[in-house]
Amino acid sequence: MQPLRGAVVGVSGIGGYHRGIMHSLEDVDLVAAVEKYPDREKPGEGIAQVEEWGVPVYNDIETMLDEVEGLDYVTLAVPHHWHAPYTKMCLNKGINVLCEKPVSVLAQDGWEVARLAKEKGLHVAVDFQYTGFTHSHKLKEMIAAGELGELTEVVGVMEWKRTDEYYERGDWTGKREAHGLPVWDGVMMNQAVHLINTALQMGSRIEDHATPRSVQAELYQAHANIEVEDLAAIRADLGEANLYFYCTTNCDDSYRTSLTIHGTKGWASWDTDKAEIHLEGQEEPIVLDDPANRDAIHENLIAAIRGEVKEVYAPASESVKSTVVINAAYASAGEIRKVPWCEMTGIHSLVDYAAAQRKLFSELSSWDFASEAVEVDESFKFEGF
Repeated sequence: MQPLRGAVVGVSGIGGYHRGIMHSLEDVDLVAAVEKYPDREKPGEGIAQVEEWGVPVYNDIETMLDEVEGLDYVTLAVPHHWHAPYTKMCLNKGINVLCEKPVSVLAQDGWEVARLAKEKGLHVAVDFQYTGFTHSHKLKEMIAAGELGELTEVVGVMEWKRTDEYYERGDWTGKREAHGLPVWDGVMMNQAVHLINTALQMGSRIEDHATPRSVQAELYQAHANIEVEDLAAIRADLGEANLYFYCTTNCDDSYRTSLTIHGTKGWASWDTDKAEIHLEGQEEPIVLDDPANRDAIHENLIAAIRGEVKEVYAPASESVKSTVVINAAYASAGEIRKVPWCEMTGIHSLVDYAAAQRKLFSELSSWDFASEAVEVDESFKFEGF
């Protein structure tokens, strides 16, 4: 069977991973690359390596799409605000897409991408790698089979560290807008969107992700050099279960990325390495610890293009729901409240306590932040504060 013809847009940063895996997979011929800023220092190494492979490098995606024939899929490893526009370009050329997360910055653009993919009969896979992990699939199957009973709560906690230098690495990082487009590069859209997606995946007993019905949130900012939130607390109605989600980039060097899913017959824990299922009447948990395959999103998309599987792991139609949650969190909060950096001392403890109590931060601390829940459906739009 002939390898698929692939191209990568963006060769540095996460693009380094994507160009590497596309070059190494026997099922793919990497035939083109795009680097919008070839003269900048960071992309230089990636461009040199791609050229060593004999792959032409373009500095414009439209030119590449016009000149390279027979592409089966394009991987988009570009900043958030280019995801939806570039995906639509590819779909309108009849090309499948693997898009870095999120599928779009605004929910309305994500729904448009999903509708266009369906209309064209093409696949848009979003690089939510947690969705492709074997232990994620097995846990979802158990939840869908009713092993946990009716779902009641999903609790997500992401505690990471990002320095000022991290937010200074690009002209879009930590910004609300870049190049005239919304980017909203805060902790929710950048780091936590992976875990939000998995929370929605596990928050439903049907095959699809849970669809949020209403969202209430509080957003805070301690880093002085950003325009977005670096601390968030979210409460959402997922229909069957309630989601309680907490995320920050203001922690020390210890990291946490975890979910617990609670039902009427037991509960489960999930993290990036394994899942454990605790069922009523059973003393020992069921442990799912299959090795995680980072490349599964590419491999699954290849199988879908060839007709070997019906659907990709993280299609646009499901991935957009995490964008909906984030957009609704902004709409609910109405603003991002600045807090002094000294208030971040012990933020681990506050986040963990809030998660244990299923509370927003203002319900536990002296931070006075009034917000109201917003109703959500497919017509919901967020267009800024």
